Amino acid sequence: MSAPSSARRRRIISGLTTGAMLLALALATIMVLPTLLGYERYVIISGSMEPTLPVGSVVYDEVVPVDDLEVGDIITFVPPPEYDISAPVTHRIVRIGIAGEGSDVAGERIFRTQGDNNDAMDPWLMVLDGPDQGRVAHHIPYVGYVYMALQVGWVQLLVIGIPAVALIVYIVVTLWRLSGDAVREERESEQEAVP
Repeated sequence: MSAPSSARRRRIISGLTTGAMLLALALATIMVLPTLLGYERYVIISGSMEPTLPVGSVVYDEVVPVDDLEVGDIITFVPPPEYDISAPVTHRIVRIGIAGEGSDVAGERIFRTQGDNNDAMDPWLMVLDGPDQGRVAHHIPYVGYVYMALQVGWVQLLVIGIPAVALIVYIVVTLWRLSGDAVREERESEQEAVP
């Protein structure tokens, strides 16, 4: 193989490796940076908030005091236990009231929520436990499909395993080549030193 084609092949492999590393870095940034900035991340898996939050969107919630919540805010919460829904729900606050006398939660704020794409309010009357609540601050449409795909084993292998193996192979080949070059240079210098 000629030297120019070998150098060209090395440049192509180097470019592909660099591209894969940049892609991995971009994915890691999208996944980790919001958490480091204090946001909670959720993937929208139902159409109840369309068109505001399409299926596959990633929403980033900022944690705010419950007292700061207003009608129109979109919050992420787990419905009351009697509704047997354990996954977080992201819906809009449509009413805020005060629980009346005789209620277990008399005098506390009660929230009613509804999905933008739903005809009726959610069935629950909800008192938000704790002083803070996640409120949607930002969303990125369709990026959630990446998170959903990364839950599948073969996709994890494809996205994480193959680039990792490619990087290891690239490092080993580069070290092998460098050591071969060093041995050749040493032999050449020995041959030149012999009279």
